Amino acid sequence: MPARDGGGTAVRSRLRTRLAHLVLVLVGLVAVVYGLSLGGADEVRCRGEVMTPGSVCVKSDGSEGQTYEQRLATRRSARPVVAGVGLLVAGFGTSLLVADVRRGRTRLAS
Repeated sequence: MPARDGGGTAVRSRLRTRLAHLVLVLVGLVAVVYGLSLGGADEVRCRGEVMTPGSVCVKSDGSEGQTYEQRLATRRSARPVVAGVGLLVAGFGTSLLVADVRRGRTRLAS
């Protein structure tokens, strides 16, 4: 029976690492798309119910309310934040992936 050198384990580990970096890039891109479209829904909702201009969303304990206009403004201000965070995550994942690929090439060259 031939001896196992463990080289396959290193290759699998490197592939898992690269796959994790790629997943990070994809998660970031999904966040960017979601942030730009904010889920694709144009309607403002309050606990699953569609709100209309002038309506108020009251907390379940009845303490505070948020108007349709306030919820719409909050939604609009969140869009660039979500897209920006997604862009940062995608960029970070890309830089990790590129660094890992370059590190693998230098190991092969030496």
